[in-house]
Amino acid sequence: MGPLRTIVIVGVLLVTGSFSSYAQYSFYNKPRFEKWIYAGGGHFFGDIGGKQTNGITIAGNEGFDLTNLGLAAGTGIRFNAKRWFAVRTGLGYSRFSQSDAGAFRRSQQLRNLSFQTDVFEASAMAEFRVANFGIKTKKRKSFWEYYVFGGVGAFYYNPKAHYGDKLVALRPLTTEGQGLKPGTKKYSVVAGSFPVGGGLRLGTGFNSSFFVEVSYHITTTDYIDDVSGSYYSYNELLFRRGEVSADMSYRGDSEIYPQGRTRGNPYNKDSFVVFKLGYSTSLKSRKLTRFHGR
Repeated sequence: MGPLRTIVIVGVLLVTGSFSSYAQYSFYNKPRFEKWIYAGGGHFFGDIGGKQTNGITIAGNEGFDLTNLGLAAGTGIRFNAKRWFAVRTGLGYSRFSQSDAGAFRRSQQLRNLSFQTDVFEASAMAEFRVANFGIKTKKRKSFWEYYVFGGVGAFYYNPKAHYGDKLVALRPLTTEGQGLKPGTKKYSVVAGSFPVGGGLRLGTGFNSSFFVEVSYHITTTDYIDDVSGSYYSYNELLFRRGEVSADMSYRGDSEIYPQGRTRGNPYNKDSFVVFKLGYSTSLKSRKLTRFHGR
């Protein structure tokens, strides 16, 4: 079962289960502090892969492919300052991978680059409720709210790729000659991010809710996939860094992608999107905070 199908099934079960709850929650009463968790899928946008055969465009990126979602999960704490405004912190995990083998363009298939990485992100965001509404059924009335959010974060990543039957870390190999080219050095495995997005929350019980959310993460690095600049000398990499470094830099047709040719696009930073299905509840107790219209 693919990640997307799993997400859809879990989402249906969460929403269906929430309607069986007889307790009503109008979002006028909220816990002051809430804890929340989510599971879902993530997709990476960078220099590897490009436009996919089955891809669609999202946030200006042509390479979005539902079949290439990686698993994602996270947790955090929300402080409800007002019924329409909250501040939240979170820890998130996502697994991303891309390959030129599935690219739409033949030239990228011949380049033959690939990568995978685990991303661990810490973030702080402001959340604003845009609208709230109720849906009345024969059994009960359910309460919903739509919200948007934005903030800052930092994340750790470590791109890897298969070399034979082994998975090797790419950063130590300096595949683009980092540290060998004058004025260059190895890229950092810690970078900044700017997550923005929106979600739909369904209140259930007296102090809990389910939510569906999408976040788009702009980053400050172009090396999540270990690709950004141009090809460095194969012989120099072989002599200075070893056979693995040279081979992992040149994984395609060396006549089409010789030394000095563009290996990636240094002018576009990497980004990723995360789809979430989650649950939140009071952090400490069932005691509610009444906002009285604030």
